Amino acid sequence: MVDLAVVQCVQDIFEKACTGLLESLSDLAVRIDSSRGDLIEVPIACIDAGSHDIELIICLQFPVSVLALTYPIQADITGVDEERLEDWISELSNQLVGRVKNKLLSHNCQVDLGLPTSYFGSDVEQLLSQTGEIKSVYFDVDGETCAFHISVEVFEEDMVFTIAETEEPDGLDDGELELF
Repeated sequence: MVDLAVVQCVQDIFEKACTGLLESLSDLAVRIDSSRGDLIEVPIACIDAGSHDIELIICLQFPVSVLALTYPIQADITGVDEERLEDWISELSNQLVGRVKNKLLSHNCQVDLGLPTSYFGSDVEQLLSQTGEIKSVYFDVDGETCAFHISVEVFEEDMVFTIAETEEPDGLDDGELELF
């Protein structure tokens, strides 16, 4: 079935994008197999991307301490206010979906991006599509667990999607978006 191959390819792209994003933020990030259960009451940012063929919902869960640690202005990480950290997790979701979108282009898949929304105290499972295929990726950053989740829903089995990567036509770097 074509859509299972598409879902697996999108999930692989997502996993590589998560790794690339965290490696760009911290040399303390280590991939772990599963959550240690300490993701209760942490900030969540969700963003969607889609077309008439496919819908992606991406959610990030980062403890406040990790948001402060990775915040771009490192003068006093303990003094960064919560509003800025909320903006930061939304920006991280933007960067991640940008990496995924750019990689999807090399598979002949064009998606439109939504705007990030942040949550606190929500159940991430309720924010993801209940009908999509869900994948979660976990990292340890300085002793804290961070999670990335994606739900992938394919609407059109005959969608144009090449499993083998094609040459990127415009040479955009990962995380770089071209706006029209």
